[in-house]
Amino acid sequence: MSKFSALSPEAHRTGKRQKLEDGTASSRSGSQEISQPAHLRALLGFHQAAGSDLRGSMYNWQSQGNYFKIDSSIDLLLVKFFLEAIVYGEESIDREAKRTVLLNYLQTEVPKEDDRSSVYLVNLIQIWSFAAQSNDDGLLSAVPALLALLFKTISTLIEFRDHGIRLCKTLLRKDQVKLLDRGLTANKTKEHLISPCLRLLTEIVSFDGGSSAQSVYLHRAITFKRLEIFLRLKKPPSGTTARDKHKPSVRSNATRYLLANFRLQDQLAKADILTQGKYIRALLEDICYDPPEAIKEILDVLKKSAVLDEALPRIAKSRLLTDWALCRIAALYGYEEDDIDPGKSLHIESLAHAFLLCVCTTPNGGVLVSQHGWYPPGLRTRRTSTQTDMDFAETEGMPHDKYVDRVPIQNTTLAMFLQSLRPYANPLHRDLALAIFEAAPELIADYFFRKRNFSFDPKLSATWIGYSTFLFSVVNLPLPSQHESGERSIKLPPPTSIVMESILPQPLNQKSLSKCLYQSTGLITYFAVRLMIIAFQKLENVLSSFSNSKRLSGDLYSARWEQASVRLRSEFCLRCPEMKHVITVFRSCSGHNVLLRESTSLLLAMYYKVIPQIALYEKFDISIALSEALSALEPGNQDNEDSRMCLLDLDHLLDISYRSPDMRWWYKPENMSICPFSTILRLCVNTNTSSTKDTIKNLLKSIVRDNAILQQATDSSPLDALLASLGTFGDWKSSNAVYEFLDNCVVRLVRKPIKYYGDAADFAGVKLFGVTKLKASSAISLLWMVILEQWPFLVCSTGASDLVTVASWLGRWLDFSGRIGEDDSLLLCIRNQLKEDVRDTDCRLMLERAVSKSWQTPLPHTLSSKATILRAKSKEDLQGPGNASVSSTGSYSDEILFTPPLQETEDYPGLSRWNQKEIDEVVEDGALGELLACLCSRERHIRSQAILNLTTLMGQLEVSGYIEWQQLYVLLGEVIETARDIDDALPFFAGVLAARCVKALADPLNYMYQKINKFLNKNPRWNTSKLPSYWAEMIFLYPPADDDAHHREVEWLLDLLVDGLQTQVVSGYGAIPPLPRDGENTVNRSFSVITTLVYLKHSTTSF
Repeated sequence: MSKFSALSPEAHRTGKRQKLEDGTASSRSGSQEISQPAHLRALLGFHQAAGSDLRGSMYNWQSQGNYFKIDSSIDLLLVKFFLEAIVYGEESIDREAKRTVLLNYLQTEVPKEDDRSSVYLVNLIQIWSFAAQSNDDGLLSAVPALLALLFKTISTLIEFRDHGIRLCKTLLRKDQVKLLDRGLTANKTKEHLISPCLRLLTEIVSFDGGSSAQSVYLHRAITFKRLEIFLRLKKPPSGTTARDKHKPSVRSNATRYLLANFRLQDQLAKADILTQGKYIRALLEDICYDPPEAIKEILDVLKKSAVLDEALPRIAKSRLLTDWALCRIAALYGYEEDDIDPGKSLHIESLAHAFLLCVCTTPNGGVLVSQHGWYPPGLRTRRTSTQTDMDFAETEGMPHDKYVDRVPIQNTTLAMFLQSLRPYANPLHRDLALAIFEAAPELIADYFFRKRNFSFDPKLSATWIGYSTFLFSVVNLPLPSQHESGERSIKLPPPTSIVMESILPQPLNQKSLSKCLYQSTGLITYFAVRLMIIAFQKLENVLSSFSNSKRLSGDLYSARWEQASVRLRSEFCLRCPEMKHVITVFRSCSGHNVLLRESTSLLLAMYYKVIPQIALYEKFDISIALSEALSALEPGNQDNEDSRMCLLDLDHLLDISYRSPDMRWWYKPENMSICPFSTILRLCVNTNTSSTKDTIKNLLKSIVRDNAILQQATDSSPLDALLASLGTFGDWKSSNAVYEFLDNCVVRLVRKPIKYYGDAADFAGVKLFGVTKLKASSAISLLWMVILEQWPFLVCSTGASDLVTVASWLGRWLDFSGRIGEDDSLLLCIRNQLKEDVRDTDCRLMLERAVSKSWQTPLPHTLSSKATILRAKSKEDLQGPGNASVSSTGSYSDEILFTPPLQETEDYPGLSRWNQKEIDEVVEDGALGELLACLCSRERHIRSQAILNLTTLMGQLEVSGYIEWQQLYVLLGEVIETARDIDDALPFFAGVLAARCVKALADPLNYMYQKINKFLNKNPRWNTSKLPSYWAEMIFLYPPADDDAHHREVEWLLDLLVDGLQTQVVSGYGAIPPLPRDGENTVNRSFSVITTLVYLKHSTTSF
């Protein structure tokens, strides 16, 4: 009985070599189907007598008796078809039967004595050994390929596990490893010998979850021999057909083998592989030429099995992820997939980007080294356990000028990798660089210190736009985590040069930015403006962080943080363009370019807000621009598309006008009927946007308070009453006539305030001392005096309808003024006088209803609570044992003779008024005293700004040539040191003393000049708790400098003591009011002196 069917007679007769194609092989495998284990045993059997036949051609048929014997190559091919049917075939009964046949065959091949010397599948191993002895390349390729396919067949079937393990042990014995070495040491052009061995090794490593992987690595002298060479064989050998080009290359098989080891070897083996470096270098060197599937597999395995493997030593990961390796992976950003359906594309660029983001920003990934943000390595920011705060503060210095051209860093690998990126040309490079900067902020300064060859000179090109976008994103990065969280343990500030590179990098110098502002291309100018805005905002955040760190670091280090803030501002001013260039851009903006105009106005506002010492040097009148912005918001001029941008622009202009001392509020432009103040007042009445309304109201309050337009004696704001009276009520709405009349009155009041002060005193029947008395409720706005003066002229020159509108407004304002606590009797007098000057019945009716209970206008919510309380109190409610004062006749009454205590303002004009004047004017007109008073503010940032301004003033004093500059310099230095030591609001007594010392030191003939100089020479810091006792002792117990100056010195001391009471201090003798200034009334003066001395005697801070 024949084993297989014979060949056709034609084939036998010709005696020619028969060409075996796919169809023929398939038909042969189908006609000679393997259905029993015996068939497999027969096909894989080895006959020593047929050795000469095995050396023949692959398809040489030899006659053996009465049947034809296929040589071993054909037998292996049939077995290959059998195994492929199991691996790749569809699930069916036939496939299950083939599995059973294979399982039974493998069981029959198990050696009877299963020891270390026994060989599994001995016939197949003998064929392989014979092929090696006879140099049969066909069999040398076919046997390991068949073994690899066998492993692939049984790797997913649990019942074959023992057979697979047994086969692995057999193949990893010394004799079989030599057979593998025969294939691995073949000439690199013989891909058909190398690839099967690599596939077989890959299957052995992968089988059973890597149970034999360690055994493979123990033979690494052979199993890893020439692996780096195989990884570089990326091109198929010459002469290959198109069909061969689609087969896996040697590099592909070597790559799979190396990745299988990465997946399944233990940590020691993986670390050893990575430490050698040659395999990774060969793997990544030509990764750009690999197919997409291979690239995806490489990146996934390296990420999961190396980068994210926490058990793998960091040094091994660092050998894997060198700067060269990162550059090779970054080269995949330009990878193009050929002839790929877009829906099936693997998006290699995105995979490479995700891999690099993970590698470069993961702390345990092997590349990113722990760093301290803006603090270079070796610079300690925390004291050791053996150091005290005092020792640390004295020994640790901040080398701020050291890091100019280079800065030491921890992440050297990332630093070198960043230099190879092109963030100006590739968006993925830009995103990667920004992610690295955010993860390691120390690299920002190092990057720009190295990258000096790229200029930011404006040129509208794709490269410039890309580089500008990159710089914009760098400046917009958040602060390092240490400064965002305000760590309490950080004691010292970072070097200024390093911080500056994160705010305004070196390419953004003053010259380049100024050029950008003067470009004819609007895009360049707009981009430069927006870039400067975010730089200012970041500087503001950094300064705020420094201020917070100063508060947390303690007194020993607060001076360091203050100095760092000053240096940072100075360095920023050297890099940002001068404000005059921004003003030029702002003035050249046309009305249609609303984006550039809004951005430029915001930039100007940032100048005033963040670096006022630079902004106040420029003479910039914002009144015209503000008037134009207000005019654009008029009901007839609004454009729905630009209205929001105009509101933003107006917010910025209002911020500038609030901070600028050059704002002309009372200048009336030609195109407007009222001045900017009245226009803003009307806008505040008509706007419904809460944020804009609050901004305008705060600005109006500061203007009203600085110019004494409205009274400030009542608890409720008189400005709220004025705004409420101008609001719409029923059918009534304020017209242009109302605002023009109000504008005329306000402008007249501001230009000649002294005249109207006298009119107010005459109207209220008040003289300064004793003739008549000013009652506690005698609070009246000075603006009413101007209205009384201008009302007759309005009556004569205005039509009836406008006059009725104005009279209605006056009536409502009178009513609201009474409700907030102004003197009803004075308001009635004002109403009566207004009635007398008009004859129109409607006007008189409107005025008649004012200051009476018949007015039906509801009180606004902002005024209702406090006004109701004030109106409910009677005169008796205001009296008390501690509030009793002395009348002009010397008796106690319910009338108040003394001005109320000074109250802290909200705008602090003293911070900026000194900056626009000469030194002698600053000293003589009290601007320096106002600046010193800011040290007594409850707000920390106000005190910090006051200290900064005083420090700047001290520098100006040295070069000013002012005669008494040395005494003033010592005074300011002592005040600053005292304020810093306290770390809280300076006592108001010390602030008043400093202001009075300024006036005395300005005049060498002053009677207090000698004693004040002696006081300044005592100590560089003031003991504020001892100041009252010291000056009382110096005045009362020591002779005066002049023989007749004793009484003046006593008066100086009493004024100092009284003015030093910022708030009414309650003791056993009641609330002590401030003293009157003039000495005409002897009784009042004596009472005040006695009261003050009694208070001082019983005060906790006594003489």
